[in-house]
Amino acid sequence: MAPIVRRWAVSLVATALSTYALDAGATAAGVLLVASGLLDGLDHRQAVAFLVTTNVIWALGLRAGVRANWALLAATGTSTNVLSKAAHDLTRRRTTSVRAARLAAACGYLGMELVKEVPYYGGAFGAALLTDSVSSTAALVFLGGANLGAAAYEGGLARLTGLLLRRRRKALGPAPAEVSTAPDRGG
Repeated sequence: MAPIVRRWAVSLVATALSTYALDAGATAAGVLLVASGLLDGLDHRQAVAFLVTTNVIWALGLRAGVRANWALLAATGTSTNVLSKAAHDLTRRRTTSVRAARLAAACGYLGMELVKEVPYYGGAFGAALLTDSVSSTAALVFLGGANLGAAAYEGGLARLTGLLLRRRRKALGPAPAEVSTAPDRGG
């Protein structure tokens, strides 16, 4: 299998697995938080504040995920986010700017993560609108719990990626020393 095909195949499989794991974990965290009753006493305004706070925490997790994804792309040419890889590869074809490729990869990563939020909000508020058994406050608590689960997932994935990249560097050994063209001065 050609290296480019292998990198795309790995990225597609990693994206599918990552998406499933993230969604399962985030959904479970949201459901468990609502079911636990820990935040049953919140009024609507407090629930909104909780959701805003968890969005900030999720953003911090995403920051770690974006950085780890860049390290993975730079070291292996693969990604856990196929949109990020596509944006990266397209940018690298059009420019030699590492900064532009890094920005494109980050935008692809974040864009895909934001799109994956739509079903959460649609489901939570759809359930609150269509049934009396789910309140809008419970929907907000669910979304906040899902944010906490997603933040934990992103942080864990970033740590795992870093660990795998460090092991990879160790397995490959030290980088070859640069060959100097300066005359040897003996010493």
